[in-house]
Amino acid sequence: MEKVPNLSLWRGGVALRASAISMGFVFLMGGWRRFVNVPAKHDINTPASLASKLVEAAPGSPIEPVIHWVLAHPVVAEWSIYAMSTAEVLVGLGLILGLLTRLAATGSALLNIALMLIFGWMGYECLDEWTMAALGFAISVSVMIHGADTYSLDHALKRDDFSGVFTRNVCLGLTVMSVIFTVGFYSYYFGIFDFGKLTSTGSYHISVVESPGSAGQERLYVDAGPSSAFAYVTSITYTLDGGSKKTVDASDIDVLKSHFEPWAHNSGSLVDGVMKLRLGSMVDIRVPEAAVSATIHLLDNKDSVVRFRP
Repeated sequence: MEKVPNLSLWRGGVALRASAISMGFVFLMGGWRRFVNVPAKHDINTPASLASKLVEAAPGSPIEPVIHWVLAHPVVAEWSIYAMSTAEVLVGLGLILGLLTRLAATGSALLNIALMLIFGWMGYECLDEWTMAALGFAISVSVMIHGADTYSLDHALKRDDFSGVFTRNVCLGLTVMSVIFTVGFYSYYFGIFDFGKLTSTGSYHISVVESPGSAGQERLYVDAGPSSAFAYVTSITYTLDGGSKKTVDASDIDVLKSHFEPWAHNSGSLVDGVMKLRLGSMVDIRVPEAAVSATIHLLDNKDSVVRFRP
C-alpha cells in the first residue's frame, strides 16, 4: 500500500523530467543557433542581427519605450543579445541535465516573461509567440515547484538547492501567477471573448511621434502591420495651415534619417519609385512649411492620416 504514493511521485517526476528536457532543448537550440549556426545574429552591424527582430516587435509590446531605448544604444543592444543567448544556453543545459534545477527553472521563467513582453503579440495565425511563452512559463513554474527528480544530476549528487525557498504559500502563489500570466496576457493582446489583436498584423499603419528635431521635420513611425514585408509609401498629401494641400511623390520625399539602421533594413529608401518602411521603423522627413497634417498614401493598404504637433 505504501508503494502507491511513491509510484505516483515517480510518475510526476518522470513527467516533469520530460517537460524540463523539452523546455531546455528549446532554449539550448535558440542560443546554439546564434553562437554556432547563424553567428550573424550576434553581429550588431548587420541587418541579420537579432536587433532587427526587436525593431519589428516594439510596436505591439507593452515595454515599447524600453525596446526603443535599447535600440538607440547599440552597445546595450549588442550585450543584451549576447546575454540573452548565453542565458538560453545555460538555462537549457540546466533543465536538460537537471543541474541546479530550481535555479534553471527560475531562469527559464524569466526568459519566458521577457519573450511574452517583447514578442507575445506577434503570433499571426496560431498565436505562436504567445503560446510558446505561456506554456514555457507554466512548465518553468512546475519544475520550480517540484525541483530535482529521480533522473537528474541534482538527484545523483543528492542536492536540491533553494528547496527551502519554495514553501507551500510560495508554490500556491506561483501556481496562481501562472494562470494569471496566461489568461492576463491573452486578454491584453487578443481579448478573450471578443477576439481582436491589440496591434494589427494585417495592415500597416503609420503615425507621427514626437522628435527632438528642428522645425520643418517630422518623424514617421510604422506602428502596426506584418513584419514579413514592407509598407510602401507612394506619396504624401500635406494639408497646410489655411486649408490648401500639397502632394509630394515618394521620390521627392526628403528623408533626413532612418533610425535603428541597419536593423530597419534601409527604411526610407526608394524601391521602384515608392518609399519602403519596415514595421517598427522610424524615419525623419522634411515637411512643407505650415503643414498641419498629412495623408500618407500606401500601396495596397489603407492610407494613414496624421496630425503634426504645433
